[in-house]
Amino acid sequence: MKRILLLALATITVSCLAIAQDKNAKSASSKKVGVSAQEEIKKVEQERNQAILRSDTAALDRMTSDDYTVIDQRGELLTKAQILGGFKSGAIKFDSRELSDLNVRTYGSTAVVTGRISQKATENGKDTSGESRFTRVYVKEKGRWVSVAQQITAVAKQ
Repeated sequence: MKRILLLALATITVSCLAIAQDKNAKSASSKKVGVSAQEEIKKVEQERNQAILRSDTAALDRMTSDDYTVIDQRGELLTKAQILGGFKSGAIKFDSRELSDLNVRTYGSTAVVTGRISQKATENGKDTSGESRFTRVYVKEKGRWVSVAQQITAVAKQ
């Protein structure tokens, strides 16, 4: 009887340890997935920044959804077509543009990025240089992250 009791107790103990290990492995795996998605989005942000600097409308087109919208520093709502048109025509031109303070939060197949931009640029010949903060929303579609919306706010000069 004691042998059966000891065998049962040992089986229960081993089972509990195996379950705990499995939960820890799944937790570590899900954390890696989250970090991986965050790093992936940061890379996409850097690629987007380079495309903007080069006025690479083909790359920007691939990186954004067809219904992409931006609310700019003036509070104007712009569509993907308007933005790409500005780059194609030369109305939007960036001489320099640096990203900083990137923070990425993921929620399944959706990601929200906040960050800061320091730029030297013109739009329709008017100087639009300065500092801004932004929020951009990404959705993972067909295995890749595409931007669906952005809000930009100018940082007041002090």
